[in-house]
Amino acid sequence: MLLKIIRKFSSAHRLPHYDGPCYQLHGHTWKVVFLIEGKVKENGMVHDFKVLKKLLDAQLPDHQYLNDLVENPTAENLAPYLFQKVNQALQPLELKLKSIELWENENAAAVFEG
Repeated sequence: MLLKIIRKFSSAHRLPHYDGPCYQLHGHTWKVVFLIEGKVKENGMVHDFKVLKKLLDAQLPDHQYLNDLVENPTAENLAPYLFQKVNQALQPLELKLKSIELWENENAAAVFEG
C-alpha cells in the first residue's frame, strides 16, 4: 500500500553555480510530497498519519540555510538529500520511501525516486 503525505517548510538558500538572480540569497516555502510504502496492519492502517507527519516534519530543514546542508542546494540536489534522510527515519517503522516531490513554487518541482 502507498501513502501520500504532503508537508511544507520554509528555508533560505543561494545557488553559487547559477548565473542569475538565484545566485543571491533568497527563500522559498517548499512543498514536499512523500510517497511511502508499507503493509496494511491488522488495524487497517499502514501507519498512523499523525505519527508520520510528526516524523516527516522532524526531518525537514524548516527555517534553515540550505547551503549549510547541501553544497549547491538546487531542488534537484535537495530532493535526494531529503529522500535519504527521510528513508532512514522510516526504516525502524518498517516503511520505505518510494519517491519525493520537492516543489520550490507552485509551478516547478524536482522528483526523486529511490
